[in-house]
Amino acid sequence: MPQRDRQIPDKEKCPKCAGAGWTWWTPPAPAEGEAPEESKWVVCRECIGTGRADQKGRKRIKPEEPGG
Repeated sequence: MPQRDRQIPDKEKCPKCAGAGWTWWTPPAPAEGEAPEESKWVVCRECIGTGRADQKGRKRIKPEEPGG
């Protein structure tokens, strides 16, 4: 399903996630003997998933491609 929200103007984008509403989380290195966790998309805590600096609007759709 495509993102139905309109494009967010650059000046209104969240500085942490650049308007995506999600950030790529990489787990810390596992301790000896523990299984490693997988990296994943998590909701941006700065904008609460809206992608906007003012936190208004609906939550953005999670990206399908892996982050970098």
